[in-house]
Amino acid sequence: MKGIILGLYNDFQCIAGKCTSTCCAGWKIVVDNESFRRFENIRDFALKKDILSNISVTDGIKHFINRSGGRCSMLDSDGLCRIQKNAGEDMLCDTCRKFPRLISKHSGLFWISMAASCPVVADYIVNSKIKFYMLDDKCGIVPVHIHDIPFIADELKECTGFLEKYIASDMTEQDYINIYKLSIELADSILDIIVENKETRYLDGSFDYFEDEKTVQQAVSELSRFDNIVRKRYSGVLKNYLKYRVFTRYLEMPDENKQDRLCQVYGELALICIIVLSRHYTISQEKPGFSGNSWTAVINWVYRLCVHSLKPGTKIHGLFASMPWLKN
Repeated sequence: MKGIILGLYNDFQCIAGKCTSTCCAGWKIVVDNESFRRFENIRDFALKKDILSNISVTDGIKHFINRSGGRCSMLDSDGLCRIQKNAGEDMLCDTCRKFPRLISKHSGLFWISMAASCPVVADYIVNSKIKFYMLDDKCGIVPVHIHDIPFIADELKECTGFLEKYIASDMTEQDYINIYKLSIELADSILDIIVENKETRYLDGSFDYFEDEKTVQQAVSELSRFDNIVRKRYSGVLKNYLKYRVFTRYLEMPDENKQDRLCQVYGELALICIIVLSRHYTISQEKPGFSGNSWTAVINWVYRLCVHSLKPGTKIHGLFASMPWLKN
């Protein structure tokens, strides 16, 4: 066997100008040296000047300048990149040409996944059944059961078992009170990190629910109602996300220990649920909180927040590691 591939990989198609959450926003797009030299040799003088004037250097690393709101300076109002429109996909820098594809090699195997900061990938997690394929020695692609994936089979089994136990459990009033307190703590901490990171835009309604104090009865009633709907209608999304993130996190951080990886994955999943809860009770009249579109938008945003920016991501990981995900 040569590698493991996320099922969407071969069928992926960029939706370009129709994208609701452009990949060209919310992070610094690094310009590798080979791409920079390619830009310097563009014959179209106006395009070359446009590109080079929008590249900056921070700590010795070249990157495209971001406008207010975190949008790449090469991104036009139609949602399309000026480089790709005028010079073709081959002219793009390495980061943009590969996105949202993620490829790594570890212990002799290729790990091939895709970043959920792309709405197409987030939508796959929400609305499809996660599949994986094996790349064999003859470059043939055949289905593989997730629990047969080398290195992480036991970890995935533990993860899904943990979630299934939660879905089947009976929650008490005190459980919901504890969840509400933990949600407030997590929301406050994430907001502090967002404020510090000027490039991260705020997703409407993400934590607005926690701005006003609730009575015990109100908090328990609203959390239990939300929880029951999630269990009945969206448990598949939770399972999909666990499988996707354990696999992809392993690709992103192959040397990370199991405890840290699971804390990160459970933390992201908890954050997703908290944000969907908040958006449901604060902006549901305008945008229904319980819909595939809402889950897709939240997963897209959470992945950006936790993965794209190194410093905020490191702080968030430390925050997740301090939470009691694995104590029961």
